[in-house]
Amino acid sequence: MVAKTEHKNRSGCPVACALDILGDHWTLLIIRNLMFTGAHEYKDMLAAPEQISSNTLTAHLKKLERENIIDSIPHPESRRRKLYYLTPMGKDLIHTMVSLVRWANVHLSEQLTIPEDKKKLIESCPDEFIQMTLARLKEWEEQYLKS
Repeated sequence: MVAKTEHKNRSGCPVACALDILGDHWTLLIIRNLMFTGAHEYKDMLAAPEQISSNTLTAHLKKLERENIIDSIPHPESRRRKLYYLTPMGKDLIHTMVSLVRWANVHLSEQLTIPEDKKKLIESCPDEFIQMTLARLKEWEEQYLKS
């Protein structure tokens, strides 16, 4: 069996290389948390309905930091806690994430729980939804990433 990290050394296929980093559902759910739900703390991600285990969450957060998809800062209330956020490289995944949501909305709609206001925007004005999401992320960064 080929290890995931070997794809870049074997084929150079863009899909295989991207899957080396993003190729499991926990990674995309962590990105979803940071991008769409406003969960920036470990405890909030741990409390997500998918019930990721603490060791899995820790390992994936470290991997995403190593790959420069996310970064972290000390929490302003406690230096023992961290706040996680998407890097520019992580934010560039927004079109992929919205495409996944739109695909699921078409093919799996009976199973989904998308807030109605967001669902309408995603269906009719995905670019507006993307701009709103990026603006919300920028506001968070301006509040917490003070230089």
